[in-house]
Amino acid sequence: MSGWKELMITLISSAVMVFIAGSESSAGPDFKTIDTAQLHSMIVDNAYKIEGGREKQFTVIDARTKEEYDEAHIFSSISIPENAFEESINLLPKNRGILLVVYCNDEKLETIRKWADRAASAGYTNLTIYSEGFLVWKKKKMPVAPLQNSF
Repeated sequence: MSGWKELMITLISSAVMVFIAGSESSAGPDFKTIDTAQLHSMIVDNAYKIEGGREKQFTVIDARTKEEYDEAHIFSSISIPENAFEESINLLPKNRGILLVVYCNDEKLETIRKWADRAASAGYTNLTIYSEGFLVWKKKKMPVAPLQNSF
């Protein structure tokens, strides 16, 4: 009977280890999220700091396609499309601890999470997702570039 117990303990232990290893590898990191008001406030504060001669505090990343970015994007953001991450990684700050705020149009956040996972794999440790996305930003009449004619 003791051999049976040892076998059961071994099987249960193995199953638990497989479950733990599987859940760790399939669950990506949890990223912080911010809303429109928070991002707008951060951009305004950052502009004042840069104007005052202080270092840039964060970088806003547009993970949408280059065509979408060229049409309109959040003022002060840079384009690093999720589907061209590897080709554009040189545009990211060398300091891998600086705050990166990433956005796109995807309400399910799939594109942003893929982008953030790639950035985390590249060693970036301070990632935040603007969860409402560009369409909400524009709808709330937040600053976009290029400047849109309102005439």
